Amino acid sequence: MRVALLVGALLLTGCSSDRDVHVYRVPSSSMEPTLHCEQPQSGCEGKSDDHVAVRPYRGVALPARGDIAVFRTPAAASRVCGSGGLFIKRVIGLPGDRWSERAGTILIDGRPLVEPYVARANRDTESFPGGRIPSGRYLLLGDNRSSSCDSRVWGLVPAKNLVGRVFEVKRGSKRIDIR
Repeated sequence: MRVALLVGALLLTGCSSDRDVHVYRVPSSSMEPTLHCEQPQSGCEGKSDDHVAVRPYRGVALPARGDIAVFRTPAAASRVCGSGGLFIKRVIGLPGDRWSERAGTILIDGRPLVEPYVARANRDTESFPGGRIPSGRYLLLGDNRSSSCDSRVWGLVPAKNLVGRVFEVKRGSKRIDIR
């Protein structure tokens, strides 16, 4: 896994008039091709950085598999990836799941996870033994697996670190709703 391209940190670019919505810019290639960062940065496909609108997880709104989430990284991310703070990744594993990765395929409870958002060119060939995800923890991975420093290397994310779910992407003048 190439550590130089693995950073997925976000920068706060402003807040919406809706006090529960925050907007962040996507500065790295860890979520390509789903979310773009600006060329000519290595691995970036966009003409400019995407901006994402995020609503906090609160009350009964728990993270769901497939959500794109903004979160505060565990301390190990800074040591392993060379960057920490706010990252954006996809929620892959939920509390109680047993996960592993075999030759680039994520397995949840022994079954391959269908991931249409991971482009064939962005898959890696890594294998990780994984394990059971404890209560209050989540497995978060980048869609660009070959260039993502994520839970596979720095560990599971505590629920208290989850900032919120991406519900909209602004790409240039275009807005894209996410689930």
